[in-house]
Amino acid sequence: MRRRRYLSWLLPASILALTLGVVGGIAWLTSRLVDAEEIGDGHITAGRPCTATVRSVTVTNVTFDNDNVYQVDLHVQPDDGSPGYDATVRDTLTSAQAAAVHPGATFRCVTDHDDPTNIEVVWIE
Repeated sequence: MRRRRYLSWLLPASILALTLGVVGGIAWLTSRLVDAEEIGDGHITAGRPCTATVRSVTVTNVTFDNDNVYQVDLHVQPDDGSPGYDATVRDTLTSAQAAAVHPGATFRCVTDHDDPTNIEVVWIE
């Protein structure tokens, strides 16, 4: 009888641990997928045109639709003559786009009027 009393908590504890593990895994996976879509194509419709110069490129460990997600550090120079600034974007790049993105490369871009850190880069024209 005494032995059963000590084991009575084992089944509920293991069910709780399994449930927390599954829920945590789903939450982690969802956060990674949402993070991959931080800046997508076509979200800025009437922004400020600019030129972005690549400072550095880092491959993340995330893929989305069979394309890798890259973190690209940029120097953004607005076309209206306002001062340039540094920004970081995370975007999915195809293999052709990734081959063209390297430090020193320049690309056309558009920034949001309200949030200049929200940048859409035209990786290949």
